[in-house]
Amino acid sequence: MRPGILAVTICAFVGGCGGKVEGPPFDSTATVSELMAMMVDPAADLVWNAVGTVITAEGVDHWEPRTDEEWLSVQFGAMAIIEAGNLLMMENRARDQETWMRMSQGLIDAGRLALVAAKARDAEAVFDIGEAVYNACDRCHNLYWVGDTDRGRLGEENRRLPGP
Repeated sequence: MRPGILAVTICAFVGGCGGKVEGPPFDSTATVSELMAMMVDPAADLVWNAVGTVITAEGVDHWEPRTDEEWLSVQFGAMAIIEAGNLLMMENRARDQETWMRMSQGLIDAGRLALVAAKARDAEAVFDIGEAVYNACDRCHNLYWVGDTDRGRLGEENRRLPGP
């Protein structure tokens, strides 16, 4: 009798014995464009603007995070990039289940690299990883930036999709 009870218990925990497991109801009010403008772009700026060097006739201006608060700001930006990638994968935002998902995962991966570098307080790595964040953004924009004839490269049938 115990194996039968065990099987029923396992079945109940694993997913209701074959029934579809539904997740929580998400309220994804923001459009892809709003996510980009209000989350991804400001978060990326926290990473991109954290470390830099400008050389002029007057001299060299170099900056990087020095205080706990400045490093926390870079971590915040990196974490927001990671979570934005997850939000872009949500059903009503994803343009497709292949390339869009791969591009969103690329954003997550770049954000994770930035987070590791920021937690390590490695300014050189934050600077270098800024390129990975930029490339993740740019690759996606080159395919999916709809409504901007200079950037969008999807066929006319896809221009009718809601979003950016």
